[in-house]
Amino acid sequence: MQRRRKLTSDGSATTDMQNKNSNLHSKTAPLQSKLDGKLLQSVEASLVIGITLRVLCYIYMQPFLLKRAELTSPQVSYRRLQDGIAMYRDEISPYQGDLFHFQPLLLRLFSFVDLSEKTTFAMYVLFDSLTALLLSVSARLYAEENGSADSQHVLRTVFKCYFLNPIPVASVAVLSLSVIHNLIIAGIVYFFCSGLIVPCIMLLCVSASLSIYPIIIVAPILIRFPYLQERLLTIGGLLLGFVIMLITSWVSNHMNWDFIDDTYGFILRVDDLTPNVGLVWYFFTQVFEHFRTFYLMVFQINLLVYVIPLLLGLRKDAHLHLVISLLLVAVFSSYPTLNDASVYMALLPMLEKYRKYPRYTLTVAGTIVTCVILMPVMWHMWIVAGSGNANFYFAVTLIYNVAQVYIMIDLMFAYFRKEVGEISASLFTSKTNFILH
Repeated sequence: MQRRRKLTSDGSATTDMQNKNSNLHSKTAPLQSKLDGKLLQSVEASLVIGITLRVLCYIYMQPFLLKRAELTSPQVSYRRLQDGIAMYRDEISPYQGDLFHFQPLLLRLFSFVDLSEKTTFAMYVLFDSLTALLLSVSARLYAEENGSADSQHVLRTVFKCYFLNPIPVASVAVLSLSVIHNLIIAGIVYFFCSGLIVPCIMLLCVSASLSIYPIIIVAPILIRFPYLQERLLTIGGLLLGFVIMLITSWVSNHMNWDFIDDTYGFILRVDDLTPNVGLVWYFFTQVFEHFRTFYLMVFQINLLVYVIPLLLGLRKDAHLHLVISLLLVAVFSSYPTLNDASVYMALLPMLEKYRKYPRYTLTVAGTIVTCVILMPVMWHMWIVAGSGNANFYFAVTLIYNVAQVYIMIDLMFAYFRKEVGEISASLFTSKTNFILH
């Protein structure tokens, strides 16, 4: 009898607990739906504002923006692509001369689609919207994985940081192909954060076949997917995918390999010294010709030098390694644009667990904004007014890249500072007198 009463009391207690949980769920459900509604409204408002800004820039500012060396390069210029398509339709190889440096696959795709400029602009707006959405969802996945208290706030912040950023807005207005590159990178980030290795590798193959440098993203992928089978799949899939992309380009170019020299060779040799926001063009306008090959090797190997140290040092946080890899590509590529940095800068808010450790946030942010504003000014003084020289423009781009390097330094300091704090926490006692600088 006592046992039956005990079971009855336990059953009633369980029932009471279930009732309390159901009551709590019924109370929190309206709050959750309210928060989701606010999130949707915030994203929709940002989406409308971003699209409006892009349309206004396309209508009223395109002539000015098309002259900006910071937004275009030989690898992302829409005008060069259109010239190559015109040559292709006239049965002239676009790879004759020094005009066209795109993959044959892009040439065939754009010549087959044959969209008007306004339709292309609408497509670019859609691509940029999808990029912002992929980045924001990726940031939310990372925040939830790390137990963030407000992953929805991270999603909103990342979406706004990309879609309301003036640089992607201007890049869409000039129809820069960097918009497509950013979409591919955003897809890599999304599948990376989702833990889907196969589509992540496939998109990395596409990105690496277009501009080579994103190949270093394989390092954070190896950290993200640590099992031997996954790593073998990563390396093998990357090699196989890159070969498939090469063969596809070869077939698209009428089984001719002449595109290799005008695409990958053009990137590695740095043939075009048109001023841009990178570090390479100015140096090779000053270097003696017989030293050129040596310094080319130094500059191109420079990006690979950081892969192994970062792979070992950041092995506990693959997502941070991914952000830093994107930063390195934006700084050390041969023909960078301002839009190359838009993706990794938009992802910085998702690293909220390191938020209290960086030391130069305000200084770096102010420096980057100042440099972006001064670039057109220095260009005008040098090229238009003739009251300055190349040093004026290069000084601003140099400081801009130094500021990006300081972002990397700050992120790595935050990572190691957090690691030291976690390790040292178990060693502290009431008698410990220790100050960490």
